[in-house]
Amino acid sequence: MKTLKKYAYIYLIFVKNCFISQMEYRINFLFANTIELAYLCIKLIYVLVAFRVGVVINGYTPDALLMYVGSFTMMTGFYCLFFYSNFMMLSNHIRDGTLDMLITKPVSLQFIATLRRIDFGYSFTNVVAGVAMIVIGWTRMGIPVTPVKVFGFIAFIFVGIVLKYAIFLIPSLISFWTVNTTAVNQVSTAIWDMNHVPMNIYGRSVQQAGMFLFPVFIITNFSPLYAMDKLDASYVIWFIVAPILFLFISRKLWNVAIRSYTSASS
Repeated sequence: MKTLKKYAYIYLIFVKNCFISQMEYRINFLFANTIELAYLCIKLIYVLVAFRVGVVINGYTPDALLMYVGSFTMMTGFYCLFFYSNFMMLSNHIRDGTLDMLITKPVSLQFIATLRRIDFGYSFTNVVAGVAMIVIGWTRMGIPVTPVKVFGFIAFIFVGIVLKYAIFLIPSLISFWTVNTTAVNQVSTAIWDMNHVPMNIYGRSVQQAGMFLFPVFIITNFSPLYAMDKLDASYVIWFIVAPILFLFISRKLWNVAIRSYTSASS
């Protein structure tokens, strides 16, 4: 418990320092949110088409699709807020030798290397817009607002954030051997972008891969499914096991990667 409090305190310092430094350049903050707003408008085009036509896709109404897009958009915002900058900077730390400096810090190297930066610029628009879409879809579908529904939905979101950290850290670890992971990151981003629609729209093989091999569908699909009472009970077990399993795998791979790291001073 003492160690947990220590890391929570350190993380709050990271949040404070990152917020202060980014607010010093408010124009950059505004430009970043403007860019994200443009991407968001592009993502919303197919939802607007669904609303205009009134089409039902695999049993999902336009309101349900809006809820899925909202969940995807919000989780994208959380990823940009907590993890994206850190994962992108990891290859720079290795290439430039700045990882050596982080190794000397009296805290977990994985903690400081993968959680140090918090990016408010590219996340604010996505999180706010995502929450708004979820609320609108939730309301229009007539889903009851009960403590069980709300806290359950939040729990699915929280576990999704943890799982996203675990599975998207793994491709970034390749930088310990190849230094440049641009191609790998582009592939993982493309896989993530498949997640902005209900997984049932895809074929069975894609669903299985997105559920068990690279479980991105768990991150954004399970929370709307839970709210709409469409989540299979058997999937709840995997929902509990997957974050633990992939955190374990990512931790083991991190240790392997660190052992193969050659410092700039050696």
